[in-house]
Amino acid sequence: MYIQSELSSLCRLIALKSEKRAQDWLESKGICISSEQAITIMAVSKENELRQGDLMGMPYLASEKSKVSRIVQSLVMEGYVLRRDDLNDRRSKILTLTDKGLSMAEQLEQTELFNRELVNNLFSQEEMYTIQTSLQRIASAM
Repeated sequence: MYIQSELSSLCRLIALKSEKRAQDWLESKGICISSEQAITIMAVSKENELRQGDLMGMPYLASEKSKVSRIVQSLVMEGYVLRRDDLNDRRSKILTLTDKGLSMAEQLEQTELFNRELVNNLFSQEEMYTIQTSLQRIASAM
């Protein structure tokens, strides 16, 4: 149990520091967006079209339906996302990015590259491979 707790704490710390660094980098470019909004924009960007309900299953957004709805509504209000009814299932909403949303997705991708470059400067490829395979083995064993 102790190693699970330690690994969990370490992963959480890394995620928080990475998120903070990304937020600082975006703010230096005059962009103010929450991490949940960023995750949503990137998810829609990867799929081109995404059902709003699919956001509920994402590891970083796994949350109540009302919270996901508020995040999406804020993105619609700010002009990043278009939301429309699914013609096959009227209860379902389809999300797509506006031009402003596509531009933001490009900025967010640059932020990801910035973070990735920082990590690549800390570790060699061999060290990164060792870290990744070790974490995968631990995850599989638990």
